[in-house]
Amino acid sequence: MGILKKSLKGILYTFLVLVLLVVSVLLFTNIHPTFGDSPNDESLTKIKNSIHFQNGKFQNLVTTSIMTPSEDDYSITEFLFSPEGKNPEVPLPSVKLNIDNIKNETFTWLGHASVLMKTSNLTILTDPVFHRASPIFIGGEPFSLENPLMLEDLPKIDAIAISHDHYDHLEYQGIKQLANKVDKFFVPLGVKAHVMKWGVNQENITELDWYESAIYKGVEFTLVPARHYSGRGITNGYSTLWGGWVFKSDSQNVFFSGDSGYFDEFKEIGNRYGPFDISFIDAGAYNQSWAHVHMMPEESVQASIDVNSKTYLPIGWARFDLAPHFWDAPIIRATKEAERLGVNITTPLIGQTFSIDNAPKTKWWEPLR
Repeated sequence: MGILKKSLKGILYTFLVLVLLVVSVLLFTNIHPTFGDSPNDESLTKIKNSIHFQNGKFQNLVTTSIMTPSEDDYSITEFLFSPEGKNPEVPLPSVKLNIDNIKNETFTWLGHASVLMKTSNLTILTDPVFHRASPIFIGGEPFSLENPLMLEDLPKIDAIAISHDHYDHLEYQGIKQLANKVDKFFVPLGVKAHVMKWGVNQENITELDWYESAIYKGVEFTLVPARHYSGRGITNGYSTLWGGWVFKSDSQNVFFSGDSGYFDEFKEIGNRYGPFDISFIDAGAYNQSWAHVHMMPEESVQASIDVNSKTYLPIGWARFDLAPHFWDAPIIRATKEAERLGVNITTPLIGQTFSIDNAPKTKWWEPLR
């Protein structure tokens, strides 16, 4: 009888500890600003009027699962203890950002999904993440660079475009630092609440649904569909929209995919808005278990063909360890497939500013293997 009581006591104690842990996590995610905020009444009205918002959640255009059946899973042990060579063992080659080189019709890839571009005298930055690709102190540190990227090195940014609210695309610290230094923020439905909580003035935010556009200082910003999902906390998945962007000026037409699985809508985007002078398309952080929400590098190359892009730059790699593949696997596979299909691929160093006429093609990662 005494043993039974001790067992029951132990079970009860374990249960209480678990309950306390869950409650603590829920309270923390509701209090710490990095988790963002809930939409205000104005945003809620737009969200509820969206045809893509059903049964309390945003929906993909095609049936999509975050996890798909696969033998390609990897364990938490593999995530915490990466095999030798999985991540760069030396600082990655990079170019120190030079503001004088950032002129009209130039592009600078800052790693992962952060792209700096200038067109029609408007300087645009996508998905700025400079500190870490995780909520707080665990994981998500960027790879070391020969020339570290600092927010202070950026030129004056006229507009920031956010693809979705995941931590490797929308960073609390970075937005907080940029809040009063950027004139305009373009975000998908629902994301407005996050950046407002971090200090961005409501009047400086334009919130769009798929295939909605807004013109700012001569450049048209259009949010286009992606096959992905959203959520920063435990309970708010699919509460904000996700997408890619089309940036169209009198002199240039640019496609930016954000995160996306492969789907036929890329062809529709190409039909509506192409051809594109250059496309920045997700090719990293893939796994067969995530086949619906991230592209394999070969699919990324095909997407560049679908959207009718003259030049293709693979993004989503070379900055963070977010998937089981080795750090350079995305670019190795993407370049091989681009060469096979005759796709014009560009492979700049992080921080290297270029124009389409002199798009870099150096395989800078090869000496690091």
